[in-house]
Amino acid sequence: MIRIKIISTDDPRTIETEPGNSLLEILRNHGLNIYAPCGGKGKCGKCMVTVSGEGNAMACSLFPVKDIEVILPGKDIANILVHQTEFLENIPFKSRTSFIGDNPYGVAIDIGTTTVVLYFLNMLSGRIEKVASFMNPQNIYGADIISRITYCQENENGLKDLRQVIINSINTDLDRFRLIKGISSDSFERIIVAGNTTMLHLLMGEDPVSIALAPFTPRFTGMQVRKGDSSGLNINPLADLITLPCISAYVGADIVAGLAVIKPVYRNYLFIDIGTNGEMALVKGDRIFTCATAAGPAFEGASLSCGSGAVTGAVSSFKSPDEYSVIGNAEPAGICGSGIADIIAYLLDTGLVDKSGVLKLPFTIHQKNNIIVTQQDIREIQLAKSAIYSGIRVLMKTAGMNFNDIDALYLAGGFGNYINIRSAVRIGLLPAELQGKIFPVGNSAGMGALQFLKSDEFEERVDEVMRRSEYIELSDSDDFTIEFVMNMDFN
Repeated sequence: MIRIKIISTDDPRTIETEPGNSLLEILRNHGLNIYAPCGGKGKCGKCMVTVSGEGNAMACSLFPVKDIEVILPGKDIANILVHQTEFLENIPFKSRTSFIGDNPYGVAIDIGTTTVVLYFLNMLSGRIEKVASFMNPQNIYGADIISRITYCQENENGLKDLRQVIINSINTDLDRFRLIKGISSDSFERIIVAGNTTMLHLLMGEDPVSIALAPFTPRFTGMQVRKGDSSGLNINPLADLITLPCISAYVGADIVAGLAVIKPVYRNYLFIDIGTNGEMALVKGDRIFTCATAAGPAFEGASLSCGSGAVTGAVSSFKSPDEYSVIGNAEPAGICGSGIADIIAYLLDTGLVDKSGVLKLPFTIHQKNNIIVTQQDIREIQLAKSAIYSGIRVLMKTAGMNFNDIDALYLAGGFGNYINIRSAVRIGLLPAELQGKIFPVGNSAGMGALQFLKSDEFEERVDEVMRRSEYIELSDSDDFTIEFVMNMDFN
């Protein structure tokens, strides 16, 4: 008999069960519904839960053999997962005709500046057998891409250090998976990687310094293909390591993959990944206008006095000092991006922060652990939100559009997945005119990489995005400078 402790804002409990069934089956047998649109066949990767001490896992592929603690998504998050299915393509799996070995696996990887996600795909059945994630270990060298590029520039072994630390972390998950499955590293035959341009340079061992220097020319933007024996990864020596193409130095393969995986529901829409590098695209019929803004790490929690990533102990939503949520139902240990947006919206609503961003006294969230919001935190958010909103405005002006012409705004990435839309609008991060048309689409970069892995036909979608896209350099834009100053205040 094993015990499964369920942590949920809706129905916390402890389940006793015999080994043998998947976690998805166990939860359903006890009246707990987990979103699994493929019916638990491992095809969609949507039945995600968090296992304490181990990270994210697909409930349909996890067969508990010991006592574990499972954190379930609340109803709000479950609703987000359901809605994402409406907007992201799930390309039918098409098996390749030949493989190197008899037991082939592929891995789709999204290397984000903050988080790395891996999808393990059985290349014979098309089943997603595991989804793993971890915090990008390169953060010890800097929270954002510019600081990591600077580290490369200022240290003789900087590029080697940054490449090796991400290679080591990916190898750890590759080795963990193969040991559980009882396979060799030779079974990994195809690796597809999405990420921003800098992250791909660091993975491939290419000097990224030119990305930060005018005229911002990266070593590569096109698709890169390397063999396993030169990749540094514990994979088949003959395997293909493929990075998806980038549009420019600051609009990377993560945006290309995301745009390619969006269903053609609307003709005119905005697509935004809010992170340390705010990448965005405006789709106007057959044309795609793109740009990137230096939003900084505020919405990732890195530059805030009590900032945190979206990990256990982070305040993730906030309605009042007596009503807020903490990831993992733990004591507050910090504030993540979605939490700080809620908190500032509350401070604005109550008059504790004025339109110009003045906070007279630090605002206490949790006195015992000294979790507070300071005046400097408010300024960091003002800079970040103005950068994002101003980038949107420049895209709109370039395309000759106004907000009435926009059918939808898609929010990609972890922060976009969990932020309260009302709070994002209240603080001036997102346009009020689009409220009701704003939809989170989760890890669209990772899902795009996964679709590329599942079917060669998806490559045509990626090529089409590249053909239609044009890049706007905001550092050369007087309009952006004016917009940035004008949008510093809160709504």
